[in-house]
Amino acid sequence: MDQIPAVMDRHLDVIQHRKEGGILLGASSLTGRYWYGSLWFYEIAEHGPDVEKCTAGVQLEAGIDDAIWIDQDKTLIGLDTGGIAIWQLVDNYKTFVQMSASVEHDSIVTTVSAFADSKKVLSASHDKSVKIWDLETLNTTTTYRAHSSIVWSAQCHPTESEQFVSCSQDGRVLFWDTRKSRPASIIDKYPLSSNPTACAWQPGEKHKVAVGDEDGRIIVKDVRKLQDMPVSSYKPHFRPVHRLQFSPQNSNIIASISEDCSLVVGYVAENSICQIFKNTSHQDFVQGLSWSCGTEIYTCGWDSLVLTHDLSKLKELQQISTLKVEVNGNNQLKTERFEKTECCEEKISVLAPSAIEAN
Repeated sequence: MDQIPAVMDRHLDVIQHRKEGGILLGASSLTGRYWYGSLWFYEIAEHGPDVEKCTAGVQLEAGIDDAIWIDQDKTLIGLDTGGIAIWQLVDNYKTFVQMSASVEHDSIVTTVSAFADSKKVLSASHDKSVKIWDLETLNTTTTYRAHSSIVWSAQCHPTESEQFVSCSQDGRVLFWDTRKSRPASIIDKYPLSSNPTACAWQPGEKHKVAVGDEDGRIIVKDVRKLQDMPVSSYKPHFRPVHRLQFSPQNSNIIASISEDCSLVVGYVAENSICQIFKNTSHQDFVQGLSWSCGTEIYTCGWDSLVLTHDLSKLKELQQISTLKVEVNGNNQLKTERFEKTECCEEKISVLAPSAIEAN
């Protein structure tokens, strides 16, 4: 407990729910003379970011840009020094201990992700590269430099240990298969008209990935159709999308956060995405996003707030809601029905519309 910092750094960049319970918070101090960071664990998620109620905390000499749980007591973090590190919770989750660390990027690490085999992880950086790491030794095994600008996001496939997707300031979205001699393939990002900023695989759909861009638009594509139309598309934000994450309990529900200070949740149908929830309580950039068991979403931001969004409240909506969606790129008004289900205490059944009118 003695290592817990006296105060929480102002800018909250990372939040990750642990499936066994509790949340991990990553914070940075970006306005002082030195850029520091701190790592926090709250056994009771609702206690964050109260320093007095935290279970464990540690001050770092670098800002934190991303973090993931790699075990029930171990976390992998990406730092603005160009390094990554593994921290373990010991002493009944009351103390952080650094297990290993390595600095091999030349600039800020923007994202970290774990492969399905639990033996490898990847990191992406402002230095335009994506690196594959051996998790046991924390040594890089491969460095890819296919992008020509900042790599904003890179995400490992949830079931295929040799595949991942990345997106960059160079305007490209790449699908990677490391078994091939030329592992990178360009994914056609139409109708995205600006640079991609975030990506996420759709669970339960082996070939589908969601991509968000600087204009706030989100698409879902089948990576097998590299030059084809997107599966689904909509524009829930008016500023860059920062993170995307599908519900672990319902692979058709996707959450997104943005520099417009909002959280938006959408339902992915066959040819459209319908907005079903929006929250604009944050007063600054929303940086961290994490689902719990499917009923709650946690967000954090540069306003020093940690918010819990309970999707079970969707049952308070009217049984019939008219939502503005996009079908094949065209704005339309479409009537959808929302019904109770076991997932998120809400099952969202997108039925054949009873009426469609041109907008």
